[in-house]
Amino acid sequence: MRNRSFIINVQKMNNAAVKSMALPLVTAVVVALASASVADAEENSGSTAFSKRLYINGGVGVTQVEPESPSEALTISENSSAGGHLGIGYDLNRLLTVEGYVAELGEAEIDFLGAAAGTVGYQVFGVSLLGYLFNTQSGFGLGDGDTNGLFRREGLSLYGRAGIGHMRNDSEQVTYRRDYPSHAAFGVGLEYGFQNGFALRSELMSMDTDAKYLNVGVLKRFGDVAVPAAIVPAAVATVEPEAPVAPVAPPVQTVAPLVPPYLYFKFDLSELTADARQKLDTFAAAVKDDDRTFFVNGHTDWLAPEQYNMSLSVRRAEAVANYLAGQGIDRKRMTTIGYGETRPISNNNTENGRTLNRRAEIKMR
Repeated sequence: MRNRSFIINVQKMNNAAVKSMALPLVTAVVVALASASVADAEENSGSTAFSKRLYINGGVGVTQVEPESPSEALTISENSSAGGHLGIGYDLNRLLTVEGYVAELGEAEIDFLGAAAGTVGYQVFGVSLLGYLFNTQSGFGLGDGDTNGLFRREGLSLYGRAGIGHMRNDSEQVTYRRDYPSHAAFGVGLEYGFQNGFALRSELMSMDTDAKYLNVGVLKRFGDVAVPAAIVPAAVATVEPEAPVAPVAPPVQTVAPLVPPYLYFKFDLSELTADARQKLDTFAAAVKDDDRTFFVNGHTDWLAPEQYNMSLSVRRAEAVANYLAGQGIDRKRMTTIGYGETRPISNNNTENGRTLNRRAEIKMR
């Protein structure tokens, strides 16, 4: 179909409006970078570490585009369409993330005197600053004090978006006039993050007055999050008072008791770490030639269902017993028991506490 003589106006935001938003957005970016620097300083001072991570995301949704008609004879017959987007972002700190995006927003269908005249397509790209406002695990962003939640981008979070971008249009049938290509982008969304770095998002995004985009998508963060180091209970050495020297007997020599090691496991694993194997090598050498027997007890944190944790604790106890057997300890001397999540030694509400609860213990008799 040849081009019509009428003109559709798209992208109605003027330069003054864009300039009015440039200053607060630049200010927000400066605040974001300053916050990231503060977070680095806190991390170096020994406080809870935040892991900066790169991510990619994509999704689909429904759009509403609203070109302006200069005449009553020229009408917008359909302004709703399907769209899709791709993005790449970087977590600056527990509150702020910077993200670039590109999106296809579909088309607006144009009628002239009730007859179809053609379509006008919309594409956008830009950069935004995302502010995480609330998380179900750690509460409001400014009050976050746990290593989960916003620190790890886990659980359900509420966030807001502010940014600037550029809009492009295309049409083979309709002549259109784009007043100003720059646009401001605002949005509000929900994000649910999993421990493996994946997350689900749903967001309502608005690009000034011409386009709105309601979408759902998937996000993947790359890199590991900081895990506080496990605190290993230290053996307390007791000092016996020196006995008086008897003229008819030599001094009594005391031998330090053998303290079985605590063995810690990574999340959802029963394989022995290098540190655990080194401890078991030392222990096996100390008890190889005596006749003592052992109980090997396995334990877990409480993150998984109780029945699964019970099975995992048994596998951890068996892993320790099998390793000792490989070091020459008679398997008949060892009894393995799994306690699941029933005997924690620390608080399961914190990552550090759960790290201590993922363990195996050796009891001698």
